[in-house]
Amino acid sequence: MESIRFTKLKIKLEMLKDCQLPRHKVSAIRGGMGKVLLAQHCIRDENCSACSFQRSCIAQNIMYAPFRIKPPFATQHESMGYVIDCTSQKQAFQAGECLGVEFTLFGDAVSYIMPVIYALTALGDIGLGKEGALFRIAEITDRCRRPILKDGCITMKHVLAETLEDYVQERMSHQEDTGGRLWLSLDTPCAVKHQGQFLQEFDGYSLMVTMLQKLSMYQLYEGKEALRERLGEGEFPSVKQQWLEIGTIPRYSTTQERKMYLKGVKGVLELEGCKEKAMRYLYAMEILHFGKNTRLGFGKVSVKDHWGEACAPI
Repeated sequence: MESIRFTKLKIKLEMLKDCQLPRHKVSAIRGGMGKVLLAQHCIRDENCSACSFQRSCIAQNIMYAPFRIKPPFATQHESMGYVIDCTSQKQAFQAGECLGVEFTLFGDAVSYIMPVIYALTALGDIGLGKEGALFRIAEITDRCRRPILKDGCITMKHVLAETLEDYVQERMSHQEDTGGRLWLSLDTPCAVKHQGQFLQEFDGYSLMVTMLQKLSMYQLYEGKEALRERLGEGEFPSVKQQWLEIGTIPRYSTTQERKMYLKGVKGVLELEGCKEKAMRYLYAMEILHFGKNTRLGFGKVSVKDHWGEACAPI
């Protein structure tokens, strides 16, 4: 995990007028930023597939950051460079209200933090979603809530560029002694396939294998060999209870020219017998996210020492 670099930006978007936003906002933000990045940086005709500048293109290196070691299953438009989180499903906003969004940049994409901020600023002038909701960036902080952008001033020294190992060690140092009992909250739909099947419930084995695969992919993205850890049966946590439901997130496919609905499961898993390796993997997923389609708002998870009444069925 020492080789996996990231930075997290916590962003407040202030609406400039009364407006309607889509219920699921990540796809709209991602699509809007992609168009802005091309408009700002493309020196040709935005025909990316035929462009000889793909390798050095700022827009391509943010939106479709390439693997340094490309696995055979990766597609041409696979992107490991960022995830965007926005869990708010509120649609009606009044002027002055703020929307919270989180950007996590990985690997070399961390160095493109300024083009990301400029693109998001320009998107606010163009408008977000079908209604063209206008906004301004009111605030940007790092993961520890130190101000990066406040009152129009950017403080680059507050950009916290860290490794996944730094984060996991921090989380482990604050871990309470729960006897190996933890709760995994799937905050947005998580799309996981195991042996070709979409999983609607989990066991300890499928959890560990999915997390190891995600870690291995980011190792390859950073140019390091994939993890080759052997998982002993005693290292799998047991899933005591799980309260899950299927969730869908719509997106518009430009290649198929139609709206598509991607599905995953969200809810809570109560885990027992979590040993150190499992805990480390779980904390890593809080940054990397869990499963597929993470650039479209999927896979946000959080690990809890206590859950209480929130663990009641959905």
